[in-house]
Amino acid sequence: MSKAKNPEETFDRGREEGLDVDLGLKFLKIMEFAILKRIRPMVYEFYGLAPDFYTRLFPQDPDGRPCSVPWKHSSMLEYFLLDAEDFFEKNPRVGEKVNSGIWLEPEGDEGVELPLVAKAWQIHKRAQIMSIQVIHEEYAERVNLLRKARMELVERRKISNDLNNFKKQALYDGMTKLYNRASFMEIIQEQMEKLRTYAPTLALFIIDVDNFKIVNDTLGHLVGDSVLVQVADILRTSLRKTDFPARYGGDEFTVVAPDTNIEQSHKLAEKLRHRIQGHKFNTGNIPVTISVGYTIYRSGETVQNFIRRADLALYDAKLMGRNVVCFRDPWIIEDDEIAELEEAN
Repeated sequence: MSKAKNPEETFDRGREEGLDVDLGLKFLKIMEFAILKRIRPMVYEFYGLAPDFYTRLFPQDPDGRPCSVPWKHSSMLEYFLLDAEDFFEKNPRVGEKVNSGIWLEPEGDEGVELPLVAKAWQIHKRAQIMSIQVIHEEYAERVNLLRKARMELVERRKISNDLNNFKKQALYDGMTKLYNRASFMEIIQEQMEKLRTYAPTLALFIIDVDNFKIVNDTLGHLVGDSVLVQVADILRTSLRKTDFPARYGGDEFTVVAPDTNIEQSHKLAEKLRHRIQGHKFNTGNIPVTISVGYTIYRSGETVQNFIRRADLALYDAKLMGRNVVCFRDPWIIEDDEIAELEEAN
């Protein structure tokens, strides 16, 4: 019997050929598939036999069973869970699925990274699962090629005067330990260049701490600095490892998020806003919230226009009363862009 390539084929083939269920589950384990069965929204239970990679990455549940909430230990899975839940709530057809794309999960303390992919499956009318699988062979090679290409790009840039000037600057903001403004400008330019070859979308967020001057004037700069550090920590722990948070200046932050579409951008912006709003800052009766402006990259535009559009979205959020998120459509050309185009022609 030929080996099935996915859980759906394994389950169906098991029924058709009369295979014992345990044998089908052993096949899934050998194929390094971890299966989580959806019980109800946001609630899953581990199904079958846990592959070795799964038990190494995710600690057991208190009852000794394989982990049923791996997203609590993986920022990428936490991010994908939102997409999976949206997919399941839309009543997909039998056989439909959505996947996370490949990501690298740290394994152990030796710097080893394991290539994984997660999928949400509508197996049968009443059977919904999430699978997590180790990626081997050509897919893992693709990850290695992308990593090599990035390293070669960095090496080439080391030759250029621009990079030599950039290397003289500190990469990180001294207070928040996020990337500083100079690093942000280098990162966004690099991601825009990579976009043409590797990634389908690129999102940009500009974040402002609402009424921060009131905190500084009322409670002092030490408390104000503490607020900025805590906001930075929340950003750092709320984002994927592939995202780039930075301190843009003063009480403004930015996030560059590769491979993130409009819908995912909105969810991320709201996630950040809610986490800041729900955090207990040491500001007494003065609430700390954020306004977020976001947009996605339009092919061929300049970095200045890309940043300016996100900044306009932030301005919209402030006009709406703050503690909100606003989006600027990249395909609507702003008046100042039109004027620039006319002047160029």
